Amino acid sequence: MMLPLISIVLAYIGLICFALDDKKADLLMLPIVWSIALIHAIAVLTFSKPLHIALLTVQRLGEVYGFIIDETSVFVAFVVATAGAIFLTYAVRYMDEKNIGHPHRNQKGRFYGWMMLFLGSTLAFIYSSTVLQMLIFFELMSLACWGVVGFYGKEKSARAALKALVIPNFGAIIGFYTAVAFGIKYGTFSLDFLGMLTEREKAVLFLCLMVAAFTKSAQFPLYSWIPDAMVAPTPASAFLHGAAMVEMGVYLLIRVVQFMKPPAGVFYPMAVVLILTLILAMLNYPKQRDAKRLLAYSTIAECSIMYTGVALAVLGNPLGIKMALFQLMAHAYLKGLAFLTAGSFTYYFGTLDMTKIRGLRNTPVLAYSWSIALLGLAGLPPFGIFFSKLFLFVKACIAYSAPLALALLVTVFLDSVFLLTAGIKSINEMVFSDGEAKKVDGIVTFSLVSLIALSVASGFMAMKLLGVSL
Repeated sequence: MMLPLISIVLAYIGLICFALDDKKADLLMLPIVWSIALIHAIAVLTFSKPLHIALLTVQRLGEVYGFIIDETSVFVAFVVATAGAIFLTYAVRYMDEKNIGHPHRNQKGRFYGWMMLFLGSTLAFIYSSTVLQMLIFFELMSLACWGVVGFYGKEKSARAALKALVIPNFGAIIGFYTAVAFGIKYGTFSLDFLGMLTEREKAVLFLCLMVAAFTKSAQFPLYSWIPDAMVAPTPASAFLHGAAMVEMGVYLLIRVVQFMKPPAGVFYPMAVVLILTLILAMLNYPKQRDAKRLLAYSTIAECSIMYTGVALAVLGNPLGIKMALFQLMAHAYLKGLAFLTAGSFTYYFGTLDMTKIRGLRNTPVLAYSWSIALLGLAGLPPFGIFFSKLFLFVKACIAYSAPLALALLVTVFLDSVFLLTAGIKSINEMVFSDGEAKKVDGIVTFSLVSLIALSVASGFMAMKLLGVSL
């Protein structure tokens, strides 16, 4: 079970891409990302028992650096690795000079370099065994995000990149610095110390780490960085939304709940923020003309739904964590599909303005991909989010006797209705209209079809890997 750790090394080897031209960067990047995906496919299928490796222990500070390979980390890393491999395969075409919206010339090496830093830091964060280590890789993810959001070097990109760096760092200062301070007090940075805290300390630290997680996941009120971050190249947007960054906020709180067992009282401020975030997203769906900004608000809401599972775990629901993980997997592939389709609008139509994109029915692969992505994200069967939301509603149990928890679940349902309404409107206008047919090449088709297949399979995959049923 040491294979997952090798994948982190492989990702960081990919930093060599910074020094390579387009062709050489392609030849280095592709074997790396697919090797990482294969490693995690093997790991998730052969996982048997948890493994905790303490690599660095310091007197008075206890464990400083190590890795935890368990069911949760292997599951999340599998999602990150497989989705990331598809997104970066798509980037081979997207980052070329034929892109109508963003012609690229000899920029692949720099882009892949930032993405390898993003992928490696995300995997290292997932397998981290200490709060100090999580802080380090939390910051490295933010650095990589800054690099890809500001990739085009324009003033708008620079402002968005700075915002994407500063807001999550604000959360890191509040959450992780507080956690490190408690770690010093208890003589270890290991996640195990979270269970040693007094009930009051648990409540304080949970709320501080909740701020760190919510800034990473763009929850209310610190959400504005993520719609603005859509100026990034679309493969990076797909990774940021579908397999990294925002999901890592959810993963952080999953780890905290697993190791801390926080007092039930912290559920209430958490639930209030989630309800407000979902309402915010619902109100913004109808206003969007830019396809990627529509998807950004969808991500904000979908993360709130993942957090709903975590919140139910705080209330005492034993399946709460699995609800969050189920939603995480289902969302990753559908959101990736949505973003890669939006990237294809940029590539073939030269715009993300949904009012200017017409006649997708004449380009079937884009028509099917966009329709499936929007309907799937809204929660229609047979796609993964239908099953993850059904699992949430069926297994919520304890929530139906708690008024605020019930209000949260009702808001989750209403979000699906609002997104479905916006999705049907978009499909009707963009697909069932007249327009020019586009010839979609093999790499783009492979990426979209792969994500469609995973979007259908993800519900069954999650149930199998998590050991749950409806």
